[in-house]
Amino acid sequence: MSNYASHQYRMYSPSLDLMLKEVAHTLGNIDFEHQLELEEVENSASAEELKRYITEKLRAAHCERRQLYVDLLNKLWMQQRGQSFAA
Repeated sequence: MSNYASHQYRMYSPSLDLMLKEVAHTLGNIDFEHQLELEEVENSASAEELKRYITEKLRAAHCERRQLYVDLLNKLWMQQRGQSFAA
């Protein structure tokens, strides 16, 4: 990598990097909590039909809950990428 490319690569905003990491961490927590909820349902003594119903509701809620963070992560990533090209 040339010195110019190396310098250009390092022009990211530290605060933007931190925000990206925090949002990614939050997404990881959401996914982990969802996995625990699914395991709890799977290990319950409930009827299989009820388990399927609850699992589908949990999946829908999980997708809705995490979408805001996915959108934010994409927006931040695009900002970071724009900064690196503008530098």
